Amino acid sequence: MQTSPIQEETFKAFMADYDSYCHYLHDPLYYDYISSLQETHLLGLYEDEVLIGVSMLSSRSVLKRYRMFTSHTGPLIQPFSNERLQFFLKEIDAYVKGKNGLKMIHSPYHIYQMRNAEGEVVESDMNNHEIVDIYRNQGYSHNGFTKQLVTEELLRHQAVLDISMSEEELLKSMDKTTRYNTRTSEQMGVRLRYLEENEYDKFIDIYKDTEERIGFDPVSSQKIRKLLHVLKDRSYLTLSYIDLEEYLDRLSEELEALEADRLDMQNKLDSGNGTKRMKGRLNELKDLTANKEKRIEKIRGVQAEYGNIIELSAAMYYYNNHEMVYLFSGSYPEHSMFMGTNYTTWQMIKKAKSLGLSRFNLSGLTGDFTEDSKDYGVYKFKKGYDPFIEELPGTFEKIFNRPVYKLAEKLRKV
Repeated sequence: MQTSPIQEETFKAFMADYDSYCHYLHDPLYYDYISSLQETHLLGLYEDEVLIGVSMLSSRSVLKRYRMFTSHTGPLIQPFSNERLQFFLKEIDAYVKGKNGLKMIHSPYHIYQMRNAEGEVVESDMNNHEIVDIYRNQGYSHNGFTKQLVTEELLRHQAVLDISMSEEELLKSMDKTTRYNTRTSEQMGVRLRYLEENEYDKFIDIYKDTEERIGFDPVSSQKIRKLLHVLKDRSYLTLSYIDLEEYLDRLSEELEALEADRLDMQNKLDSGNGTKRMKGRLNELKDLTANKEKRIEKIRGVQAEYGNIIELSAAMYYYNNHEMVYLFSGSYPEHSMFMGTNYTTWQMIKKAKSLGLSRFNLSGLTGDFTEDSKDYGVYKFKKGYDPFIEELPGTFEKIFNRPVYKLAEKLRKV
């Protein structure tokens, strides 16, 4: 094996066919963005003159002649092996040192170990505990097996669905509550549309409102807006909503059908043509009718307070050759009865299947699966889809010139 710098066209050609683990930070769209702001470096890993890996590095200047490097969740290798990773890391380090690199940061998008939906570690061929030792043996320090959001790092746990099965099988794999909410949202007539660029502020407002309410670590509106623009050709920005007039019409039709059945059954019983079973069924119909009337009254109250078209939730989804990823979302809690988030998630799972993808990544979890965790509500929602959980190894850092690095840090704090 050998490495060498590669051209942008070579990098993009490799990525066009790459269908393994790849964070959006390594997407060619993101490369176009970051390369316009920072010095960017592209390295290729070759085996028998065949390009089998790429590393996208970006750097910023420190003390004029030194650079701080990051690998944007790379390197990417296909097919992946620990031996290839180890070789590539040594070559990347040599390249960085040759460019007066002061520090190198890796947050590899590779599996450390697999967990089930309960968060329990499971035996799997995908488990790769050795990956941590590879970085440590190369002189990297490990920032630890974190279980909280560190703004500069990736969340280490992600809930992933295998969507290669049929839609019916996917519905059956959900827990009862998630399946009920999904089907109910469809029956209510919840709709989905994609937001346009001139509606980015609408999405950001919904997300930031949810972020503040739940207590998530804040992501700046500027960062979200940039990401929306950068990834727009590889993303869907969704808004779920419901037309209450249409829903009320549907409820009224259902009420009429129930009343007709009740009246017909009552007439049969009154004429002596009924059965004991009919008496029990008649009581059920009376209860169903009363519940339907209460529902109509409640929806009319919502309509009077909020209007006819009710916006429920908004979300951003990114996709590549490997998976669709649920990046950001927000919702209005006062309209949770319409289950817009359940509806949107199901529609986007089907969209991912239509794109030929077999993975739907519900994305980041802290890794604290207890009820006391900050993100337990988020985990509980994702758990309802019966995902498997991939634990990533975390972030690794290597300092190449400690005296100069200490000086740079001291000056930065002044």
